[in-house]
Amino acid sequence: MNGVRVGLALARERLRGPTALLVLFLSCAVAFAIGVLERRIDPASAADAALRFAVFGIALPLFSYLVSERVCAGMQLERSLDIVARHGADRRVALVGLLLTSSACTAFAVALLAICALLGAHPLHSAALGTDLRASIGIALLAGSAYALYFAAAATLGTRGAGRKWALIVDFVLGGGGSALAAPWPRGHVRNLLGGEPVADLSQASAWAALAAIAVVCAGVSLLRTRE
Repeated sequence: MNGVRVGLALARERLRGPTALLVLFLSCAVAFAIGVLERRIDPASAADAALRFAVFGIALPLFSYLVSERVCAGMQLERSLDIVARHGADRRVALVGLLLTSSACTAFAVALLAICALLGAHPLHSAALGTDLRASIGIALLAGSAYALYFAAAATLGTRGAGRKWALIVDFVLGGGGSALAAPWPRGHVRNLLGGEPVADLSQASAWAALAAIAVVCAGVSLLRTRE
């Protein structure tokens, strides 16, 4: 448990600072503005457009990537834990704390972006606002966690964790399709949960399971590729 706390403290320290809060605040303001703009263009589809394209389509993967980059201090995942290993901490145990913090921060940030987008896309008296908030927050929590663990696993590859960049590109390119090639990547399953094109005709229940499976597999890869 002490090792997990060390990982939590390390990730928290790397994420701390005014820059992270400023980026989150500006992102929320942009999400709200996009929601308002979409409502003026087409009120009926405003929430769907703001969530599917702006929040979950663009902000989610980019924000997850940036959180991973910062939590790992721009290094390969294992190398980012050298600082605690020098003081006797088990890298693998500390990694659990690092992954928990990264997942929680990403999930919280994406949920906040979704809330801001929906507040802009719906009038406050809209009956659909509450329903959309409940659904989108649930999706944000799972999708944010899955993306955080996805980029953590990618950060085990390449010099200074360069696998993160390839993971971002692959998710946009292959995950953007609807064929079986999109199945291993989070993007298509998130799109399915938002009512978009499914991956390989999977149901939304299967998309929930697929995202959870991606998160578990990626967490396992990160742990296996990290020395004690």
